[in-house]
Amino acid sequence: MSRRTWHECLSSTSENDIVSFIKENNVSTYRTEHFQVGKTITYRCTEYRKYPLCRFQLKSRESNNKFTLFKSESHDHSQRNDTTRLKSPVRDIVRQMSDKGMTQTQIRKAVSVIHPSLTVDTKIKNVVQYSRLKTRKNIISIDDLQKWCNQYLNCPSSDKLHDIFVPYYEAIDVDHIFICITARQLLSMCKYSSILAIDCTYKITWNELPLLVFGTSDFNRHFHPLGLCLISTDEAADTFKTLFRVLKSCVPLIIQQPYDITHVMADGAPGITSAMCELPNARRLMCWAHVIRKCREHRKLVLHKEKWLAIEKDIYNLQLVFNDHLFDKAARLMIMKWTADKDLDTFRKYFEDQWLLSLPFWYEGSANLIPSTNNGIESFNGKIKQMYTLRNKLSLSLFLQTAERMLYDWSLASIGTPFAIQIEFNDDLAARAYKWLQKLDRTKVLHLGATSYVVPSSEPKMDTLLWVQHYHSISWNSYDEFIDWSNSAR
Repeated sequence: MSRRTWHECLSSTSENDIVSFIKENNVSTYRTEHFQVGKTITYRCTEYRKYPLCRFQLKSRESNNKFTLFKSESHDHSQRNDTTRLKSPVRDIVRQMSDKGMTQTQIRKAVSVIHPSLTVDTKIKNVVQYSRLKTRKNIISIDDLQKWCNQYLNCPSSDKLHDIFVPYYEAIDVDHIFICITARQLLSMCKYSSILAIDCTYKITWNELPLLVFGTSDFNRHFHPLGLCLISTDEAADTFKTLFRVLKSCVPLIIQQPYDITHVMADGAPGITSAMCELPNARRLMCWAHVIRKCREHRKLVLHKEKWLAIEKDIYNLQLVFNDHLFDKAARLMIMKWTADKDLDTFRKYFEDQWLLSLPFWYEGSANLIPSTNNGIESFNGKIKQMYTLRNKLSLSLFLQTAERMLYDWSLASIGTPFAIQIEFNDDLAARAYKWLQKLDRTKVLHLGATSYVVPSSEPKMDTLLWVQHYHSISWNSYDEFIDWSNSAR
C-alpha cells in the first residue's frame, strides 16, 4: 500500500474550529499520540467497516496552543463489504413498521412481500427487539406507570397546544387504574359544545384494560375527540364519576370559562347511568342504534314474525317524535296498543322497563341538533384499531407510546377540520330547497312557534291547520291515529 500523503487543510488557535470541521467530515477517533511538542489525534471514516476502499483520514496536531488539521485521501463509498446483517434499507423499513406497532409476524409478512428473496426471520426479530429497547419506555410495574403519569402531570403552557398531558390519574393496582390523557387543543373545543359522548373499546392491551374514549359533536354532527382514559373497568359508576369530575375541574382552566355538560350520549352501560348524579342538570341520552339492536335481540319474545314487524315499525315511528310531551303521550298510546295483544306481554314489559322507564331519551326530540346515535365515536374507535393498534393487543409501554402519537395526531387534525359552530349547507341543497319551495302550496305552511314551521308531507292524511290543532290539544285516541297525524306534516 502506498505511503499516505497529508495536506494541511485548516489552522486555528481555537479548538472549536477543529471540532466543527471534524464533525462535518463524518469521522471518528482512530489513534491518539503524545509527543514532547504536543498531541496528535488521527481520525478515520466512521463507516470504514462498511466501505473497505474508503481511506479518508484527518490528523489534528496541537502545539503551543495552535491547532493544525491535515487531510489524507477522500471518502470512497463505492464498494460495500458483504455482511450477514440486514441491509440498511431493510432495517429502516423494519424499524418503521415496529414503531407503528406492527407485530413481528406482521413485519415478516410485509417484508416477504417487499423483498421476496429474503429468508431472515431471526435477523428481523433482532432488529425489532433492538428497536423496541431504544424507543419504548419499560413499564413493568405500577411504580413505572406512576412515574410515566407524573412525567405528564403538569398542563403544558398555552403555546404548546398539541403536547399531551395527564390531568388526573389513579394507579394503585391492575384492578384500580384510571389514567386520563388529553391535549390543550382537544379540550379547547369544549368552549363550543356542552355535549359529551362516551364509549369504551376493548382488546387494546395485554392487560385487558378497556379504553374509554370521550368527545363531542359539532353543529354538522361530526364527532371531535377530547381525550381518552385507560381504565380498569367500565362497569363501575366510580369510573365515570371520576371522568365527569376531571372534566368539570380541568376544562374551565383551559377554556377560561365555565363548563357545564348538558347532554351525555352513550350506550346502555349502567355505570354511566349511576354516575349521572355527578351531573344533576344533564340529560343522559341513549344511542338509538343500540336501542333498536337490543330490541331485535329480544325479537324471540314475539312468536309471530308479522307481529314483530309491526312492533318494529311502531318503535321506528316513536323514535321520530320531536319533543318530550309528544313522546310521553305517544309512548302511552303504543303501550296501550300492545297491551291489547296478550302475545306481546313479555316483550311489552321488557320494552317498557328498559326503554321507557330506565333509558327513555333515545328519540329525536330528546336533544335537538345532537346526533341520535353514538356511531361517530364507535367509528372512531374502529379507526384506533385500524390505524394505530393494527388490531393487536399492545403491551402497556407500547400502548402509552401509541396513545401519545394518537392524541398528537388528533390535536393536529382538529386544526385542519375546525369545530362547526353553525349548520353548513352546500349549494346543491340550497338549489333543491328552492325548487321544492316553488312546487309547495305556501298557504299550507303554518307557524308552530317563533322558529318552527309546519309543512305538509308528500302523503298527508289531514291538512296542516287540523294538524296544528291536534298538536296543541294532544287529542289522539290510539297510537295508529297518532302515527297518521305525525306522518301528515313535518
